[in-house]
Amino acid sequence: MAKRNCRRTQDEARIHEKAVKMRKMTDEQLVHYVEDRVEKARSEGFNHGKKTAAPPVINLTEIMDELVDVKGIGAVKMKQIRIILENRLGGYAE
Repeated sequence: MAKRNCRRTQDEARIHEKAVKMRKMTDEQLVHYVEDRVEKARSEGFNHGKKTAAPPVINLTEIMDELVDVKGIGAVKMKQIRIILENRLGGYAE
């Protein structure tokens, strides 16, 4: 026996209305509805991952220490390289 409307909670009533609406859809409408929901879930998941992903942190001191060993790079060039790296990396550098 079906449950009476007066005995449904608000959540149950809302779910029931959605279910009835979906049952009344044509095949084409149902396919479009499901595809739209999948695309929305994908984009939300992608955006959520993008927000929660930690930006890479690059240690300029370690990079500069490695470059010191390269022959032919003096103090002036090292300073110029550091300035270029700081400008390019912006907030990603320590």
